[in-house]
Amino acid sequence: MKLKILVFALFLWSNYGYSQKVISQELYEGKIDGKIEISLYLKVAENGCPTIYSEGIYKYKSNKSKEWILFDITFSESQNQFTMVEHFNTGIFLLKRENNQLKGLWISPDGKKQLKVELKKVKISTKQIESLENGLENENYQANDC
Repeated sequence: MKLKILVFALFLWSNYGYSQKVISQELYEGKIDGKIEISLYLKVAENGCPTIYSEGIYKYKSNKSKEWILFDITFSESQNQFTMVEHFNTGIFLLKRENNQLKGLWISPDGKKQLKVELKKVKISTKQIESLENGLENENYQANDC
């Protein structure tokens, strides 16, 4: 019996360092170049190291298939800045977060196009967060596990 308790306690302790603490889960909506409407889901969390990191997805509102595009994100916590590279390197977002907004640029992979990005944070329900988390998980799975 003592062995079972010891094994269980070691299991809990070994997984403690890998736990994730979610700092924020936010949905932003707005436009690229003043005319292309998008939705962007951004999650900021802390892992057990502790390291603050971000994950995110976005989609064009005109996309009827409702498919999301996954980001590979570098986040500067002190500057509240995000470098978001679209998975498959189809573009880059350079955004700064302040006053419930994300503002910056979208840059094409060849660097020839640079479009202004302005997004505003919108209120979302727990159910919407769950749906967005499922979308993020699915995009991560499609990009990294198949």
